[in-house]
Amino acid sequence: MIRLRCGALVAALLLGLATTLSGQQSDSGRVHVAVQESMGMLAGFTVQAAGRSAQTDSVGVARLMLPVGRQVIVVTRTGFATTRVAVVVVRDSLVTVSVSASMSNAASDAAASGAAMSDMAMPMAEVRVSATRIERLAGESPIRVEVVDEMEVDEKTLMSPSGIGMLLNETPGLRVQASAPGLGTGSVRILGLPGQYTVMLADGLPLYGASASALGPLDISPVDLQRVEIIKGAASALYGGQALGGVINLVSKAPTGGKELLLNRRTLGVTDGATWLSHRFGKGVGVSLLGAGTTQSAQDLDNDGWSDQSRASRWSVRPRLHAVDSRGRSLFLTAGVGRDDRTGGTFAGGRAPDGAPFVEALKSGRADVGATARMPLQNGGALSMRVALANNDRERTFGAGPREDDRTTTGFLELTRSFDASQRAIVLGGVLQFDEYENGLNAAFDHRWLIPGAFVTAERAVGPLTVSASVRADAHPDAGVQLTERVAVLARPAEGWSVRGSVGTGYTTPTGRTEETEATGLRAVRLDRALDPEQSVGAMIDVNGTAAGAELLLTAYGSSIADAVQLADVPGAVGQTALQNASARTRVGGVEALAVWRFAGGKFIANYGYARGSRPDVATGAREGLPLLPRHRVGGDLMLERPGVYRMGIEGTWFGAQPLDDNPFRTTSKPYLYMMAIAARQFGPVELVANFENLLNVRQTNTDPLVRRTPGMGGRWTTDVWAPLEGFMANVAVRYRWK
Repeated sequence: MIRLRCGALVAALLLGLATTLSGQQSDSGRVHVAVQESMGMLAGFTVQAAGRSAQTDSVGVARLMLPVGRQVIVVTRTGFATTRVAVVVVRDSLVTVSVSASMSNAASDAAASGAAMSDMAMPMAEVRVSATRIERLAGESPIRVEVVDEMEVDEKTLMSPSGIGMLLNETPGLRVQASAPGLGTGSVRILGLPGQYTVMLADGLPLYGASASALGPLDISPVDLQRVEIIKGAASALYGGQALGGVINLVSKAPTGGKELLLNRRTLGVTDGATWLSHRFGKGVGVSLLGAGTTQSAQDLDNDGWSDQSRASRWSVRPRLHAVDSRGRSLFLTAGVGRDDRTGGTFAGGRAPDGAPFVEALKSGRADVGATARMPLQNGGALSMRVALANNDRERTFGAGPREDDRTTTGFLELTRSFDASQRAIVLGGVLQFDEYENGLNAAFDHRWLIPGAFVTAERAVGPLTVSASVRADAHPDAGVQLTERVAVLARPAEGWSVRGSVGTGYTTPTGRTEETEATGLRAVRLDRALDPEQSVGAMIDVNGTAAGAELLLTAYGSSIADAVQLADVPGAVGQTALQNASARTRVGGVEALAVWRFAGGKFIANYGYARGSRPDVATGAREGLPLLPRHRVGGDLMLERPGVYRMGIEGTWFGAQPLDDNPFRTTSKPYLYMMAIAARQFGPVELVANFENLLNVRQTNTDPLVRRTPGMGGRWTTDVWAPLEGFMANVAVRYRWK
């Protein structure tokens, strides 16, 4: 009943917004702002007026719908002088404005001398985000979107060029959790929820399948990333059932004509190579190509005969096409192929505690294709289409048993119509999703789902508030019609301060792909009865502002999941497990605090996280702590840099105790401190990097063995990973950039 009332309330709000749009659209006019310099048109500038914002596209044009009358347009970009120009907006008409950009004095001096603005503290330009479906500057969106910007992506790329695991793991509220320690696979947890609830997108497209749990996205090279957009909490109203925990959107670089090559060598026998090449054909068309590969040798650091690092080799290739014409119509095409081969388990003649060798292996191949087309309309807004198709084949070996092969195929088609006015916007959409899973050893979990859906997202300024509301309906063949909602409010109580609050519902249809089953496969997992859909409700509030010279963010959150799926032993059946719905709700809540001090030549970041979660014990029903959720997490990051010359930094994170499940050695983990350091020096187009991870050489196997004395659920020989396995690591990288 509560869900129905919530849905009715949101639907009524959206209907009112739509009515307002249709009645007041004529009070606005279109403004096109063209930004150029002596070398031609420029992309990447933020254009703001009357509380609205846009960015110049690849042909240097930004498009705004503004209220009629005189408006002041502000054009900004880091390194360029801020430009203001007045314009008179005419009702139902198009006004074109040309702006000449020039580098700021500081940027000009830096370009001439190589000082690169080291004598001043430069505020970061705010990023325009798209993950909320209504494009806004991150600071203007009622839905909290956390952005890992280009500078942070660049730093983490030099530290870990073989994947995005470190990039995400260093983001407050996110944690990369090892799912199969023998193979080195993992998933991304958002606010403590298991990785199967996280949706991973590439440029807004679901190219990595229906679930990010323990699959390939973590091993994608970040060399071609421009930024990462993160929505924490239930986002099913925006992206469907699998987004119960949140969304991570990886946004790639536009083809600027630049090129780069990155080579990296790390201790423990790891070698990485990646290249990003781009080329422009005229003003509106460009292509890019990402190629990456990694090889690593197996390592047994504690000499127990079991691999702490698997032998692995992988490669991937991804071309992209960007095209924009003079009318703002755009087309984006991408495709990708990749191969991954890993071997772990017993090492160099080692044996499991039962006296037999136990080899774990995973071979996977994936391919995908995706496209986005957008056509601006004369009266504001646009028509958009997104389409994607992805396939992932895996061959998995667990000990002496038969090989387990599975295949996941996903398809996606979405059509949207957006309406954009000066103080309000709405997006209407229809979507068709296809999800097919086949398992060669356990057909009980096979499915083929075709899921049609429709959604509406709206945003409107209501006095001092900005309100966003979303409703989505999915007609799932197994779960029935699922209605999800999300409401968010943005308030600005004082200059430089903002407060956001949101509440939303989510759902997901259970599959055999969970963090727990990724460690053992489905060979020993039974489906004794149909699983009920998992339902969630969550709320979040955050406060953002500046005080004591720092940028501050404080967030409080909570979520509750009904019918969460758990893995349980089958009574009387040795080695057999079954997936079942939990007997009571799973609950997670906590707070996060972040402070950033920027100063001449660097910055310091401090963060703190408190989290607490519980669930019913799978056997007794008594409440227990949610496994692998640190109660406390404290971090600090000091970075000193002179852009174009050097950068150096040190970072540390203290992880508090974590509840453990099915661990024969302990019920609670030991706290530990993880520290890293980086030093980089640039010589023209060449940058040399030395990076050091886990400076204190923390290893879980210094406290307890990784290998159990007897097999656990599903025949698993290893415990969960609650601390690093690899110990101290160092790497040296060389990056070469050219035009």
